[in-house]
Amino acid sequence: MLPASVSIAAELIPRLALLHAMTEHGHLSAAAESIGVPQPTATRWLDALNRSVGVALTERVGRRVELTPAGHALAETAGAVHRELAMGVARAIEAADPGRGQIVFGFLRTQGSTRAPELLRGYRAVRPRVRFSLVQAGHEELVEQLHAGSIDIALTALRPTDTEVEAIELFREPFVLVAPVEHRLARRPMVHLRDVRDETFVGLSAGIALRRPVDEMFRAARIRPRYGFETEEVETVRGLVAAGVGVAVLPSRQGGPSAGSIEIPIAPTRYRTIGLIVSSRRRPTPAADSFRLWAASLPRAVGSG
Repeated sequence: MLPASVSIAAELIPRLALLHAMTEHGHLSAAAESIGVPQPTATRWLDALNRSVGVALTERVGRRVELTPAGHALAETAGAVHRELAMGVARAIEAADPGRGQIVFGFLRTQGSTRAPELLRGYRAVRPRVRFSLVQAGHEELVEQLHAGSIDIALTALRPTDTEVEAIELFREPFVLVAPVEHRLARRPMVHLRDVRDETFVGLSAGIALRRPVDEMFRAARIRPRYGFETEEVETVRGLVAAGVGVAVLPSRQGGPSAGSIEIPIAPTRYRTIGLIVSSRRRPTPAADSFRLWAASLPRAVGSG
């Protein structure tokens, strides 16, 4: 048995729609015709609505039934509800159509200058009616928001430690030594970390996700780096290196080194793998799933570092 509130709402909604139609058409007969209801039925609806509200919402003016001031007041509210419901229906239709829906797309801040825009540009070329809302955040926050349903899909580093996510690899970024252009190793085709073990390093703060694979590289090389500067932003690290205050280990920068710096490959080569992830706890929307399948079809060489 339906709760009383549900039954009342089921009765009120069509009657309020009739009331709203009267504000557009001025009288009962035209309003009833506009919503496809016979006039006798419309009359019964209004009588019942008058009794439910307890005040006169309509009055007879000559041969026509029109709204009273109280009726206009309720019809105005009914109109707002009608518009909200229409928007909800439109959003539902969009959500079911991968070519017209909305995607909340999260991505790492390090991917915001080129990688994410390139993906979005490529997808909009094939699905121009899809709308995107963009969220930049760190890796852990992106995973949390995926599970919470705040975002639909994320461009981030792929990690075997992430649970309950489905991933698609897109490209790999090799780790490099970022150094000032005048650095003593600038002409080397490749370096080992032991070659710079006595250097001052610029790095990301402990706790930043990208710091972890860098720390692992130093541990594997049995080197304890001496950090002179630590910050939370990759571009700040690059700027400090270009200013000549130290060197850094970072993934290669798409488009080449920033001004005033160079990038030297590190041996043995290690990579950061970047891809798209969705939460396996919840079913992706048709629009997000279409975006994911499109990205999976891209050649892996596209966007490689």
